[in-house]
Amino acid sequence: MGDLLRSTEMTLVQFLIQHSAVHETVHEIGLKGIVDFVDLNENLSAFQRPFINEVKRLDLLEKKLNFFQTSLNEAGPLPKQVLDFGNKGEIALENREEIDEIGKENIMEVDLDELETQLEETENDLNELLNNENELETQFIHLLENKSVAKSSGELFHQQTNDFFRVGSNMDDERKPLIEDNYGIGLNFLSGSIVRERIVILERILWRSTRGNMYLKWNEIKKPIKDLKTRKFVHKVAFVVFYQGEKIGEKIQKICQSLGSHLFNISENETEREDLINNLTEQINGLKVVLNKSRSLRINSLDRIKKILPYWYERIKKEKAIYNIMNCFKDDMSKNSLIAQGWLPKDQLEDLKISLHKATESVGSRIPTVTEEINFLNQNITPPTHFRITQFQKGFQAITESYAIANYQEINPSPFNIITFPFLFAVMFGDLGHGLLMTIFSLFVFKKIDKIKKMARKDEIVKLLYDGRFIILMMGLFSMFTGLIYNEIFAVPMDLFGTCWTPRKNSTVLDLKSKNCCYPFGVDPSWADTTTELLNSNSLKMKLSVLFGIIQMVLGIILSLFNHIHFKQFLNIWFEFIPEILLLLSFFGYMCFLIIYKWLTNWNHREGQTGGIILITTLINFFLKPGTVAKDQQIYKHQDKVQSILAIIFVLSIPLMLIPKPFILRHRWKKKQRNKNGYIQINGSDDDDENGKSNKQEEKFEFGEVFIHQMIHTIEFVLGSISNTASYLRLWALSLAHSQLSKVFWQMIFLFTLRINIPGTVAIGFCIWACTTFVVLMIMESLSAFLHALRLHWVEFNNKFYKGEYAIKFVPFNYKQIEAEANDLRD
Repeated sequence: MGDLLRSTEMTLVQFLIQHSAVHETVHEIGLKGIVDFVDLNENLSAFQRPFINEVKRLDLLEKKLNFFQTSLNEAGPLPKQVLDFGNKGEIALENREEIDEIGKENIMEVDLDELETQLEETENDLNELLNNENELETQFIHLLENKSVAKSSGELFHQQTNDFFRVGSNMDDERKPLIEDNYGIGLNFLSGSIVRERIVILERILWRSTRGNMYLKWNEIKKPIKDLKTRKFVHKVAFVVFYQGEKIGEKIQKICQSLGSHLFNISENETEREDLINNLTEQINGLKVVLNKSRSLRINSLDRIKKILPYWYERIKKEKAIYNIMNCFKDDMSKNSLIAQGWLPKDQLEDLKISLHKATESVGSRIPTVTEEINFLNQNITPPTHFRITQFQKGFQAITESYAIANYQEINPSPFNIITFPFLFAVMFGDLGHGLLMTIFSLFVFKKIDKIKKMARKDEIVKLLYDGRFIILMMGLFSMFTGLIYNEIFAVPMDLFGTCWTPRKNSTVLDLKSKNCCYPFGVDPSWADTTTELLNSNSLKMKLSVLFGIIQMVLGIILSLFNHIHFKQFLNIWFEFIPEILLLLSFFGYMCFLIIYKWLTNWNHREGQTGGIILITTLINFFLKPGTVAKDQQIYKHQDKVQSILAIIFVLSIPLMLIPKPFILRHRWKKKQRNKNGYIQINGSDDDDENGKSNKQEEKFEFGEVFIHQMIHTIEFVLGSISNTASYLRLWALSLAHSQLSKVFWQMIFLFTLRINIPGTVAIGFCIWACTTFVVLMIMESLSAFLHALRLHWVEFNNKFYKGEYAIKFVPFNYKQIEAEANDLRD
């Protein structure tokens, strides 16, 4: 809990690493994942870094891995163990265990030059296989298309030619062809294939460009043909164009080729066409065998690559990460070593020394890595913030860090958010049925956690679901609890313990069973059927909202006290914490006291009073008529004197917060100026300004700036106390909206269908009610309540103690992300 409440104590370590051991040293530190290295070459561009050439080299190797992954994605699912090589039988692949063993032992330990050679050879082999297969596939598709055109052309040649010289029935009849009734003249022809959608365009262009001196017939090819450019199957048609003259033929040929058609040399003689088709069939069958063998070789190669690719990926990524870290080091030429700096938790110094010793031994170096702790307290250096959190705390910590990262050693709001966040959400979303549905959903997420975890690495929305699974669970459980308090399950009251009210005979008035009767837990269910139910629930929820808000804000101010004590800002204790807590409690705390006192008082035993005291009137008169309380509005004895004292405290706390601190800071600065020749140690906060920043190196003290800053802080707190208290009324508003919407859906949809005596209406009504409940309440209302709870924690709670200024998050160098991505490739 200590590490979660305050960030882990950090230390800054400087390393002096020999050139021969630097790579292995960074690798061992990465395995531990405990050091956040500092970039000592911030002034250098990326191309001026000492190891930029190695990074470029690894970038090229990474491109090769991307090429392998792209080839695998295009190939789709691969056979697991056996490949078919046609008539030569089956050749078994290496089993998975053998490949894994090779990957673990050889790839992770092999020299980078040798690994680069392996990748280049594999890339060349794969490119050669792909090129050969593409060439064979191109020939295969060309032969298939030629055969299809030859068959279709034969059908076109056998068609009747009664209208041979009246070209294009779909053309304009106004323009007549130039060739008419010239039987016996020999005509040339072109045959080919084109995409089905372009045949009409081709026909029209040929008609206009030849002025009708051509005749086109086409027939659709039954089977779709693969397009080598798009790698998709398309429907094509075979066509024959009859024409006269060489020049027209050249023009027709160019037009056909411009539209992407493939032209083939087809004979008009039927015997020659049959011989051509038989010849093409033999070539297709032979090429099919060769193509299958080529595909089998490619699949064999890709299968081997698929099994070994994760280890290549992991090795290359780790090497690149190591050299990127080494680019942050400074070169000390005089000692033939590199200088590095890094932050790590102070309690892990021994683990660091063990890793450094192991790295030195592994390279056989006689000179160990020298480490030295740097005293950063007297320097203008901000340590990074690091919290040791569990998976349960991760989501709540993410909520806090979305607002701001905590300053070093500042109190972390997350431990308190674990309870307050789901509770305030549940105040707005309180319903036993809705909370149960949310809990069931979170349990389903836990059941499918492994699958969701894998999906979370690729999808940001799923990642939010994975990280927030414990938040959803807590919100569901707390919503069930507040639903029991409100005594509602899908807006229906529950009589769990027996109501304390009984109806009168022949009347709608309810009477108490006994004077001492009290419903043991939550709201009595009888209130749900009364005409004053809304008025009663409004009063209860509004006052509860104010109570919860004041309690949380007081907690925030108390946490600021612990921050002041920890950072030894004693001036802030006297002139920030004390006036703030007095101001808040003297008025708003007193308001909470009146609410609770009125609840606990039995007004039936008060003479002349029936409990009709209006607290708003009392609070208004707190300032307008201090020291006077009307007799019919008096809640307790000596109320006028108590309110006078509290009003004085409220007023005096404002100048106490505003005036003394700037003058005291100026007095201390002047005292230091009089002692320039020798440094006088002043206790704790003497060197701290109102924000806890060090002033030791400041030569000038801007009193006006400090006073204005303190004035802004005072005005912000006084006005913020009022606005923040009013802001908590959103708990009442959203709770009321959720309850009334649930009731409307239940009564106006489901119960309405129950009153209709038509078969099937109940099922229809239930479906409509379930859908509206899920969409409006479970999705929209829950999201709205979540965002409002988020705002209450970020604005109303955090601004009382949580600064989060200039903070840096601790990001240690490790291989977790790389190993996770490699595991995804293995899966």
